Amino acid sequence: MLKKLLKYDLKYMIKNMIVFYALLIFFALLYRVLGYAGSSVILSFVKGIVNGILIGLFINVIINTLIRSWLRFRDSLYKDESYLTHTLPVTKNDLYNSKFLEAMLFLLLGFIIILLGLFIAYYSKSNWDFVVGTIKKLTYGLDTSVLEIFICFIVVTFLELFNTLQAGFLGIVLGYRKNNNKLILSVMFGFLGYTFTQGLLLLLIYIIGLFNSSIMAMFGNQVQVDGGALRLLAYLSMGIYVLIIAGMNILSRKVLNKGVNVE
Repeated sequence: MLKKLLKYDLKYMIKNMIVFYALLIFFALLYRVLGYAGSSVILSFVKGIVNGILIGLFINVIINTLIRSWLRFRDSLYKDESYLTHTLPVTKNDLYNSKFLEAMLFLLLGFIIILLGLFIAYYSKSNWDFVVGTIKKLTYGLDTSVLEIFICFIVVTFLELFNTLQAGFLGIVLGYRKNNNKLILSVMFGFLGYTFTQGLLLLLIYIIGLFNSSIMAMFGNQVQVDGGALRLLAYLSMGIYVLIIAGMNILSRKVLNKGVNVE
């Protein structure tokens, strides 16, 4: 039954997100084509406009993924649609897991579309050399490839955003257990959950830093950071984020299983 629930959730998301994916790829291709068209004043002006639209679409894909996932979660569990949802022969764990997987898959898809758009619009050897040079300027003693650092940055950013999504789900579950001001309380609980997890992440890294001087050095005001420490920090952040997300997932399902107050 989980597969059927997930199928309907995925259909909902693709129907709402496909336009933004298509627009992002279109403007990325347009920006690339304009780059080969010359350097006149008019073309530079148009290219600047297209670049602005493209940057807006990068942000829009992420924001829409977050908001649509939260709305889908709320509407199917607590709004009018929930009257049908809760009559289905499924457990509340299945309902929650469907929304969780849908959010994870579409956040991942959004990241892939954004990376594809970035590659289409901006990739060149000189631009990549600039990225490599910037990373090398900010680090010293880098004992790994710049590509690995770049991939680590992408993965940590993904987990950070997914942590935000999960905090929103927890906020909705907690907020809609109340009798009044459910939406406001959901936002408040979600924000508090997100703030707590970020504080927990920093605290755990700080504790690890007490036993690792290179990690602790990052809490200082030095301009350059140790490349090996940066790599270790990335992997530590990934592991901690996974544990935090798993913990919030378990907590959210436990609260949901205590009962649902349908509006």
